[in-house]
Amino acid sequence: MNWRKWTAALLTGVCCMTAMTGCAKFTPLNAPVEEETAAAAEDTAYRGKLTLVVSQRDEYLTYLDQAAKAAAEARGCSIESFDCGGDMNKQIQYVQTAAESGSKAILVVLADDARADEVVQAASEAKVVFVNRIPQDLSVLDENHVYVGSNEDECGAFQGEQLVEYLKRENKTSVNYLLFKGTEGLVHTKKRSEGALKALEAAGIQATPAAEPADCGYDRSKAMEHMAVLLADGLDMKNVDCIIANNDAMALGVIEALRQNDIDPNSVAIIGVDGTAAGLQAVRDGEMIGTVYQNAIAQASGAVQAAINLVSEAELMNEISFEQDKGNPSIIWVPFQPVTPHNITDFE
Repeated sequence: MNWRKWTAALLTGVCCMTAMTGCAKFTPLNAPVEEETAAAAEDTAYRGKLTLVVSQRDEYLTYLDQAAKAAAEARGCSIESFDCGGDMNKQIQYVQTAAESGSKAILVVLADDARADEVVQAASEAKVVFVNRIPQDLSVLDENHVYVGSNEDECGAFQGEQLVEYLKRENKTSVNYLLFKGTEGLVHTKKRSEGALKALEAAGIQATPAAEPADCGYDRSKAMEHMAVLLADGLDMKNVDCIIANNDAMALGVIEALRQNDIDPNSVAIIGVDGTAAGLQAVRDGEMIGTVYQNAIAQASGAVQAAINLVSEAELMNEISFEQDKGNPSIIWVPFQPVTPHNITDFE
């Protein structure tokens, strides 16, 4: 599926989801628009201005950005989005400007999840919905500042469990791996990396790094370049059993580097996260043994609805059917879903 077709299908999927935000099942991206969408929008108390500030428009966050715009429009709201290019200071400035210009609620994908308190301060009286990346300091979350996203404790575990199944079929109890990490210091980078390796350890599989883990910033090009450097430096892929990437984009970058060096990607177990269109296709093609689907439509739609609920002074979970954290009512979880060759048809 090419970019334009994916985007069009994604927006259709958003619209069909707005009747009731939240569904643990995969949201078909080509599902028909339901008539309830209009009714849901009509029932929404707040129909004003929202703002979305993303850390950077990488492949996944571009989907989320588009989905948020479609969800807001379906609910009768306007939304303006900004990309801070990974610059936290710029993100804080965007938040402050949005608040000063009358945005009642601001959706934020944190560039630095250790500085969420500064976002709250910059937002002043505006409500804040942190989406996709949870703040390191959960004390910033309260009745006016909430989080909507997926539980990163699950993500790496799902990756590791898929690898365990694959490696057991290959009768391997000791493996050499490559780890392509996202931005160092972010919570989800740490949890995805550690979760996958812990799952291998728990299954009795001894995992040894074939090279030092690489910080590739969730970027396809950086991962491709790093893989190319490893190969140029003499890394023998016959001694690598699996490649763990913190997202699909980096996994795809690795695959491209292997191809450019006449190495069959099918010769090594590669796994990613996100379930992007290209990632899902790689699973279908056998170039990845799996991925972990992170529902951009659900995260965006849930975040928009949460923002509307906060501004409207409605119950936070109004029109949202995802799970509210049992220990912190300001957290709404959108579940991760493992994707394998066996269930790939569920994601079409």
